[in-house]
Amino acid sequence: MKEKDRKRIIILLRWGAIIVTSYLILLGRGKVADPGLSHILVLGYILSNIVLAFLPASWYSNQKFFYPLVIADTGIILIGMYLSEKMVTDFYLAFFLIMIFASLSRNFKLLMFIGGATAILYGVLLYSWGLLISNEGSSYALRIPFIFIMTAFYGYLVRTLTGEKHKELSISEDKYRGLFENANEGILILKDPSLQIADVNREVEKTTDYPKEELLGREVLDLFSPEAIEEGKIYLNDVIQKGEGRIDPLPLKKKDGNFFEADISIKRIELGEESFFQMIFRDVTEKRRLERKIIESKRNLEAIFDGIGDQLSIQSTDFTILRVNRAVVQRHSATFQELIGQKCHEAYYRKTSPCEGCPLLVTLETREPASAILKFPETEKVQQIFSYPVSDEKGNLLYLIEYVKDVTEEQRLQEQLVQSEKLAGIGILASGMAHEINNPLSGIIGMAEIALEEEDPSANRRYLMDILTCGKRIADIVNGLRSYSRTAKKEELGAVDLQEILETSLRMVQLAIKSTPVDVIKQYQPIEKVKANPGEIQQVFTNLITNAFQAMNGKGNKLILSSRSLKDYVEIKIGDNGVGIPPQSIKEIFDPFFTNKKMGEGKGLGLNIVYRIVTKYEGKIEVESTEGVGTTFTLKFPKWREVA
Repeated sequence: MKEKDRKRIIILLRWGAIIVTSYLILLGRGKVADPGLSHILVLGYILSNIVLAFLPASWYSNQKFFYPLVIADTGIILIGMYLSEKMVTDFYLAFFLIMIFASLSRNFKLLMFIGGATAILYGVLLYSWGLLISNEGSSYALRIPFIFIMTAFYGYLVRTLTGEKHKELSISEDKYRGLFENANEGILILKDPSLQIADVNREVEKTTDYPKEELLGREVLDLFSPEAIEEGKIYLNDVIQKGEGRIDPLPLKKKDGNFFEADISIKRIELGEESFFQMIFRDVTEKRRLERKIIESKRNLEAIFDGIGDQLSIQSTDFTILRVNRAVVQRHSATFQELIGQKCHEAYYRKTSPCEGCPLLVTLETREPASAILKFPETEKVQQIFSYPVSDEKGNLLYLIEYVKDVTEEQRLQEQLVQSEKLAGIGILASGMAHEINNPLSGIIGMAEIALEEEDPSANRRYLMDILTCGKRIADIVNGLRSYSRTAKKEELGAVDLQEILETSLRMVQLAIKSTPVDVIKQYQPIEKVKANPGEIQQVFTNLITNAFQAMNGKGNKLILSSRSLKDYVEIKIGDNGVGIPPQSIKEIFDPFFTNKKMGEGKGLGLNIVYRIVTKYEGKIEVESTEGVGTTFTLKFPKWREVA
């Protein structure tokens, strides 16, 4: 019923009660009645109904408003009955019978029939007592319809409240049934204590393939697989004793005889004097399959992780070791437990701070992979260390992966390769330098012979000065060759002036290769020093300048040398206007044994050595070349920043 209709009926019923009550009070008063109080009561009753007519209709569905209204009306009617002649006990009994009938009645029509019958019976009694034909007969006669009106009034109120309760209960039942039927888990209602199936939801039918009718009345143990019967009995007995219980996945049976794994939980639910068990299960067959697959994948990954021969570890952003493979354990003669939780520099090298040049520091700063070759004097090992970042979907750095490869032997072989290439270069340079050494040597011999024939000892000073000058010239040439041929060592790194070494390399090449006249253009700017081994840097410049000289075999040859300082690097450029490099060869020039020279002019290792040395010092090398126009090599070395 709509709220507006409920309000209208209640207001009309109250008007009926007001009319009858007012008549009883005003026209049926006895000797003890108080006229003033009677008028006030009637007026208040009428005004209350007028006020109620303006209140929101929703209030009449609110029990906090509705119950006080019923109690107030009952009180007003009782006071009216008291004022109307202090009515005899029989009328009070009739009134309370109405209230009892109304509260117990479940059928409004039956209540109206009982109210009408009660009113007629009361009228017959009044008549038989002679009250209807007495002087106050009209007052007594009015009590007969009063009983029926009050029956309708209270009956409607009770019916309304009962209807609301039934409606709420129906809504609750519908909600429960909706939740029950549409739950993603299978739900069975079991009788207590027999554990027979009393009800099931759709998910149970869907999962087991049993129709509901075939499940009702069966024992729940029938759904367990034969292998799980004994375990199921123990579980169910425990549930009956404790009132609830949960068990790890057990296989349950489908109608076709197949089984599925299910998580099961059962709980006793009390409803008044009755109780039942609610069993909830979830099909976890696919979940278990995925879990087994994940476990298997994890084992495979761990096997791969531990099977890698090089050292591999996972570290947090503060260098705390989270996981290591067996190679790390074997290399450092420790256990997994001893390494996990320590800082890598503490566990591996007994240092209090990260190693100098550690690529993990670069990865922390740039969030990019990094690598470095480090030599550890305490172990006499050379290690190539790679670091890789692992981030979440938002780009936040979670942890670092450190991959350590022992390259001690590789470095030794590489140094031998570099040295052999140097010796090959010395062979090229030596032929040109022999003439340069021979000239000052001839001067020394000539000056010495003249000095021997000179009779005046004071005149020999000038000859000795010439001999000293020629000797220094020879020493410079020999020192240049010696520094070029020396093997570079890690501990010999120091501050290197690139322009000075570039000049030394240029002089060596000019002495060695005189058949090609070259105009050298120098475009030097002030630059900072770099940290490197002078011999290796000299080898880089000598190789590139030699290649430039060999590429220029015509007139108007130009060699352009330049230097400048950038933000983080020192840049050196070596350019020529020679034959250039074919476009198809640009990407291969740094590969070992690749060469465009004629047979006997080179092995194809020079530029590969140059590339190795430059990248060894975390530098960069770029090449620009146009066939028939010329080639320019650009080298960038990190500036040397001394650690305070």
